[in-house]
Amino acid sequence: MGTVKLHAVVKEDIDTEIEDFREFFKGEIHLDEKKEFYGPHERVGGMSDLMSFKMMGSYRKIKEPGNMKGEGWVMGGVLVVGPGEQGLLYEHIEAKVAQRCDIDQVMEAVQKISL
Repeated sequence: MGTVKLHAVVKEDIDTEIEDFREFFKGEIHLDEKKEFYGPHERVGGMSDLMSFKMMGSYRKIKEPGNMKGEGWVMGGVLVVGPGEQGLLYEHIEAKVAQRCDIDQVMEAVQKISL
């Protein structure tokens, strides 16, 4: 398999957030302050998401220090897109705050990319 390029789309850059993120993400980072990439209907979490037992359990497992800057409610996702006609190979759209994608499914989709 050849090289697969990674891209991240972020909605804000407060202080040194993007630079700090580069320690964990080696791909290209795109700033979308207008949130055009997020689609016509912005998905946001609510207080019930933050107060769920699953979220509180996840919060306790955090090993890396984060920050509490920004609005923090807009949910994201993961896309694996192949070149040309291959198009979308995998899509994970957060339905709840901090809902993780299945890494095995992501890797399976990446392996399908024909370069």
